[in-house]
Amino acid sequence: MSAHGLSILLLALAGVLGCLRVWRAGTAHRSWLCALQLALAAALYFCLWPPSGSEQFTQGELVVLAPGASAQQIAAARGTLVALPGVEAPRAIERVPDLAAALREHADAQRLRVIGGGLPARDLDAARGRLVAFDAAPLPPGIVELDVPPRIAAGTQWQLQGRAEGLAAGRVELRDPAGQVSAAVEPDAQGRFTLGATAKDAGAAVYELRALDAKGALVERLDLPIVAEAGSALRILLLAGAPDAQLKYLRRWAQDAGLVLASRIGLSTGVVMREGTPQIDAATLAATDLVVIDERAWWTLDASHKQALRSAVDAGLGLLLRVTGELPDAVARDWRALGFSLEAQPAAGPVSLDQAAGLHDSRLEFTPLPLTLAGADTAPLLRADDGTVLAVWRGEGRGRVGVMRVVDDWRLALAGHRLAHASLWSRIVARLARARAAADPQLPRSARVGERAVICAAQAGDVIAPEPAGMARIALDVSTSDGCAGWWPAQAGWHALLRGSRRWPVHVQAADAAPALAQAQRTRATRALLGVAADAGALATRAQPWPRWPFLFLVIGLASLLWWLERRLREA
Repeated sequence: MSAHGLSILLLALAGVLGCLRVWRAGTAHRSWLCALQLALAAALYFCLWPPSGSEQFTQGELVVLAPGASAQQIAAARGTLVALPGVEAPRAIERVPDLAAALREHADAQRLRVIGGGLPARDLDAARGRLVAFDAAPLPPGIVELDVPPRIAAGTQWQLQGRAEGLAAGRVELRDPAGQVSAAVEPDAQGRFTLGATAKDAGAAVYELRALDAKGALVERLDLPIVAEAGSALRILLLAGAPDAQLKYLRRWAQDAGLVLASRIGLSTGVVMREGTPQIDAATLAATDLVVIDERAWWTLDASHKQALRSAVDAGLGLLLRVTGELPDAVARDWRALGFSLEAQPAAGPVSLDQAAGLHDSRLEFTPLPLTLAGADTAPLLRADDGTVLAVWRGEGRGRVGVMRVVDDWRLALAGHRLAHASLWSRIVARLARARAAADPQLPRSARVGERAVICAAQAGDVIAPEPAGMARIALDVSTSDGCAGWWPAQAGWHALLRGSRRWPVHVQAADAAPALAQAQRTRATRALLGVAADAGALATRAQPWPRWPFLFLVIGLASLLWWLERRLREA
């Protein structure tokens, strides 16, 4: 029961009991005494819960100085000013602990004008529906945008993208945990850059991202936590009508990567080279993650084998169709039924794969087969540096099917770029291979000391532990229906989410780390709240409770009158 309902019940019970006591005592003027008892109960109720009336008020505008506001912005600000924590404002300006407290103090303010580097995360909800203007402070020089993949497979190449501010003719460096430069690039005219490195081993590591000016002086450095996960061994079935160089280096990469490989390669009429158990039946295909087949091997399949492949793809199997030469009409019809329309086109010039392979000016050129990769719902799987599509994929049932028209990618490994060749095929296989369900929690991509971080897909009993152990463990309170829990880190560095014997590392930045990136994130979040609010100076109606003091005096008066009457009647 609510406090309002409980107070009504208690006051009514007290009034009724008082009336029964007076009535049973047979006192004179008991009707008047009962009426005064009920009137006192009603007066006490209105003293606790006064009635509300409506009043008109003039809506105002509140100017909020946010962290990052410059001295010029503060000096030019006019109106009702409040300063949030972290703003170096004159003493004459009112300081508030947060935006919600400022709105309680200035209840007439229905419009907000924010000046500075944006609202902190704790104030975004309070500003929703009220923010009409945002005078953003200039971003400091440094890294202001950063996009790092949330999951990285060990042994593959990963890329990060970002944008730098105030680095004209400067450069951005990525250093590995040993301090060696893994990649360096000069941002473009908009300040955007792309860097890449190879995660050689599984585990957690901290890379370093440096922003340098035109003279090579350090502008800003960022810790870049990377968690490389050791993937489970995929099972691949390789079917080919004849051996070629691409198959040779593809099989070598699969063996070096620890994949479970089964292959059947035709050598001549009636002669094949087998490895493992390359059977095409329901049981084998159900245990396989990806089938790689060229047009010559497809032409030799009978109807039962083709149907088994299609059924397995519908059930989740990945399928990569390699085009190595001219397509027979029967193969083209079968692949058209899988969603690909492959038509001959004039031969084009050679292309480069430096961006896809993570290389810098390798001077290697590759010649794709003259085919158009068309399909109603296909997506690019591999692009050349000039944008030419070399491979596409599409969903089929619960699986994925891709087609590839480049056959000389093996020249990457031959030229000494084995890691680039491995990274290229790792991404292709990861895109097409059978999807495996994962019950891993969704960890925050960027956690910071003192700010709320959200962990989803958590379970009861999950614990956050700092590494190395120096503080108490924190048990997550998973009380929401979506399995999300809030966490306020108090210590920078590596932490781990523990669930039984499993652990997931998560890195926490210091409160003052990456100031340019933090201000840019606050600026984007604040700008997203801009909308239309009520006009300043307009009249509005709101509920206003009556004052309590008249009811208090009424309670005192009725209680005094009852005491005096009962005393007189007792004396009489």
